[in-house]
Amino acid sequence: MEKKPADKKAVEKKSAEKKAAAAPVVDNSIHTGVFRTTVTLGKAEKIVVGDQVLQALPGDKVRLVYLDERNSGDGIQQVQSEARCIEGNLGGVRVTRAVISDQELRLQTELKTAGALTNIASRYKEFGLKSNANDKYKQALSVCEEVAREASKLGGRLLEETYVQLWQIYFEMDRLELAAAMAQRLQREFPNSGFVDDALLQLADVARKGGNLQRAIGIYSRLVSMKTSQLRGEAQFGIAQCYEQMATGSTGTGAAQLRDRAFQEYKKVFDQFPDSGRVGEAVSRMANYYYQQRDFSRAVDTFETVLSDYPDAKFLDVILFNYGRCLYRMNRRSEAGRRFDQLIQEFPESPLASDAKKISDALSRLNRPKPTPAPGDGDATKGAGS
Repeated sequence: MEKKPADKKAVEKKSAEKKAAAAPVVDNSIHTGVFRTTVTLGKAEKIVVGDQVLQALPGDKVRLVYLDERNSGDGIQQVQSEARCIEGNLGGVRVTRAVISDQELRLQTELKTAGALTNIASRYKEFGLKSNANDKYKQALSVCEEVAREASKLGGRLLEETYVQLWQIYFEMDRLELAAAMAQRLQREFPNSGFVDDALLQLADVARKGGNLQRAIGIYSRLVSMKTSQLRGEAQFGIAQCYEQMATGSTGTGAAQLRDRAFQEYKKVFDQFPDSGRVGEAVSRMANYYYQQRDFSRAVDTFETVLSDYPDAKFLDVILFNYGRCLYRMNRRSEAGRRFDQLIQEFPESPLASDAKKISDALSRLNRPKPTPAPGDGDATKGAGS
């Protein structure tokens, strides 16, 4: 049987298909992200020339240079990385997360949106636009709650940041019970979070300013017990403030006992947290306590400690005013006048400046030397009066 000649076009088509299948696929797309590679090293005391093996010894530094021809900038960029060689097994050292999933990127973007909405709402709140602020807070809360539902499945840092954002939104909306619950949840699930102490301090401050002093003391105390927190001194100062507020609202023996307790709590700030930014103010409150107890000598010593060691302490105008009063009570009028004058010069906008000016003028008149009588004035007067 005679074979028919093969169709020339069909043969050429099959031949082209075979060549295409054998040829490598060229990917012209641009990829971004974290790229990894493995470099094989050979341990050798001496370099073996021409063996095409990268040789090194423990302690040597290997430098990898990569020419990035496709990047978001202009031209070819040279990327360089260095690593030091070690010998042995690294055990558990490994890259745990080299790639961030699309879901995480989306949730992080939405979380930033919630943060931006919260900031806008806070600006409205500052300008008294409550309705606008509430609308933005509600939008932020809606976005953040949606993120929380998905982040709870992923856990980790993203969930921690979501809790922090929810806490901030609740706090700004004055939904303090929910803010407190979120702070507790943050502490329970992420005990080492750097945001826990900030949340506790803010909640305690709100409770103190709202008159819920026992609750505030409890929250401050929890913060003081957190050994790694940088806000322990701030919390200890808050405890002292609570007892001082209690003393202000009490009378008789109870008030005296509460003032004594406040003094002891302020002293703890000075003794236990010397690096706290509240030390100067705490020492000032201790001096005021001495003044109230009419222990003027100790008060003056304490005021001098504040002025010499804590020149940036808050309420220095109050410190100078009370310092001057103590010196006056101790009959050190010239020194008292200098402290009142210092207050006037350094804090002219202080509400105490006008009182300090009146006292300083009065002290100047008292300290002004009396004119010496002219010779014979006494005899003339005596003669005239006889």
